[in-house]
Amino acid sequence: MVEAITRPTRIEISKSAIQHNIEVVKQTAGATKLFLAVKSNGYGLGLVPVSQAAVAGGAYGLAVALMDEALALRDARITAPIMILGISPAEQAELMAVQNIITTVVSLDWLKSAAQNLSGEQRLAVSIGVDTGMGRIGFRDRDALAETIDYLQQHQDKFEYTGLFTHFSESDSSEVAYFHKQLERWHALTDGLPAPKFYHVANSGAAMYHADEVPHDVVRVGTVVYGMEPSRGELNDGKDLQPVMTLRSEINFMKQLPAGEGISYSHKYTTTDDEWIGTVPIGYGDGWLRKMMGFNVIVDGQYVPIVGQVAMDQLMIRLPREYPLGTTVTFIGRDGALENTLEDVATHADLAPWEIVTGFQERLHRILVD
Repeated sequence: MVEAITRPTRIEISKSAIQHNIEVVKQTAGATKLFLAVKSNGYGLGLVPVSQAAVAGGAYGLAVALMDEALALRDARITAPIMILGISPAEQAELMAVQNIITTVVSLDWLKSAAQNLSGEQRLAVSIGVDTGMGRIGFRDRDALAETIDYLQQHQDKFEYTGLFTHFSESDSSEVAYFHKQLERWHALTDGLPAPKFYHVANSGAAMYHADEVPHDVVRVGTVVYGMEPSRGELNDGKDLQPVMTLRSEINFMKQLPAGEGISYSHKYTTTDDEWIGTVPIGYGDGWLRKMMGFNVIVDGQYVPIVGQVAMDQLMIRLPREYPLGTTVTFIGRDGALENTLEDVATHADLAPWEIVTGFQERLHRILVD
C-alpha cells in the first residue's frame, strides 16, 4: 500500500460525528453495547483510524469480515472486542484465541477441527451464525444448531459460547414481509436453546426501525454510524445523523483555454468560449469514479462542474475565473453555504452510498479530525 501523503487530496474523518452517531443508534435501539462494522477498510474510510475513533466514541467492539482485518487491529494495539463475521480457517483457531478474537461458527465440523488446533491455554470465543433468509452462511436446521451449542457446552475448556446472530437482508424498507419471515425463522431456530453471552441480531436497519421486535441490548451496525441513513430517506430523513467524512483536494494547475479545445480522454467535453480550467489531483484510481463527470464540486462557496472524463489520477473542473494554486476543492462536505453529501454523490453515480465509500482506494490520505 502507498498512501499519498504528499498531495493535497485527503479524506477527513470526524471523531465527534462518529461519537454522535453511535449515541443516536444506542438511544434509538435501546442498546447498551454497539459493535461497529469496520470491514472493507472501515467502509473505505480507513480501518485503523475509524476503529480508533469508534472505540473512543463509545463503541463496545468492532466487527470485521476477515481474520486479517482483526489481526491488523490488534497490531494497531486496539484492545476492544473484535468479532469476525466471515468464515476463518480452523487451523488458525489458536491464534484467534490468543488474540482474543471472536470467530463466527457455521458448522459443527468446523468446531471439531478447531478443537484439534487449540492447546487449551486460551479459550476461543465463538459466535454462531444462523441463516434465516440471507442465504449466505449459517445454520438452517434447529437440530444441527442445538447439537453445536451442546458441543460448545461440553468443551468449555476450549470454547466460550459468546454470541448467536443472524443477518437481515431487508430491514430498512417499508416492505416488511420478508423481514418478519426472517424474524419468524429466527425464533423457530433459536427459541428455547441455551443462550449465549449476547445476541447480536440488529444490523443498521433493524436497530433503527425494528428495535422493539428483535434482541437489541447488543447491536451490530455499520452504515448508520458512518452517517448514511439506511433506508436512504424512505423511513427516516437522517437529519439526526452527522456526516462522518469529507473529501477535499486542491487546484494544482490552472490554464485558460479558447473555444473548441477538448478536455481529457475522448474529448467528451469541448470548451465553448474562453474558459478557465483547473486540474485537481484525484481520479478513478482513488475511487472517484468516471461516472462522476459532470458532477458539481464546490470551490470558493460555489458549484463548479467536473468537465471531461475523470482520468486515473487527475480530473478537470471549469471555473468562473482564475484561482490561485492551492485553492480548496470540496467533493464531499460543506464549503460556505453549500454542501455535497455522500448521498448526492451516490445519486449521481446511480449507486448506494456504501458502494461509493468502500470504493475509495488506500492511497487516499485519511486524517482524523475533531
